[in-house]
Amino acid sequence: MTRQQARTLARQRRRELAPQMPALGAAMARALTALPAWQAAPAVLAFAALPDEPDTLPLLRAALAAGKRLYLPRVAGKALETVPVRDLAALAPGAYGIREPAGPAAPLPPGALALVPCLAMDAHGVRLGRGGGYYDRFLAGFAGPRLVLCPAALVLPALPRAAWDIAFAPGEILTEHGLYQTKKES
Repeated sequence: MTRQQARTLARQRRRELAPQMPALGAAMARALTALPAWQAAPAVLAFAALPDEPDTLPLLRAALAAGKRLYLPRVAGKALETVPVRDLAALAPGAYGIREPAGPAAPLPPGALALVPCLAMDAHGVRLGRGGGYYDRFLAGFAGPRLVLCPAALVLPALPRAAWDIAFAPGEILTEHGLYQTKKES
């Protein structure tokens, strides 16, 4: 399967899952907030979900309610910059229609947990993004803990991997059931 074929398959599955995305996002937020990585993180880099992604609003609210410093990405040319967020109502559509924060960018503090979107993942930790490479470029310089948020139905047996793709361990994939366990997801 080519990367384009994989994206087409992932988008088709996402359309089928669309009615479930709010519930999937809520389940992921519950699973995430129970993890030691979440509890230990002083700050969280999250993202404002697109309509075909699991709703991240519950976890954004959970971060603020827990007193964590919350950051969201903003597209700046070919890069992502991180911007502190205190008010979710202040997000506005930015690049690609993704809700982004205003205000000055700031570096993530040590120990920040990065939550990463995907179109699909595979059981070996290959992440399929939307094709811009923004997260791959960002993650190449990020040394902290990270998790990819991916519905279990979008963890596929295998995906093509390009040389620049950042690899993840299967235990860095968070589904609505918790951390991905090889051969245990449906």
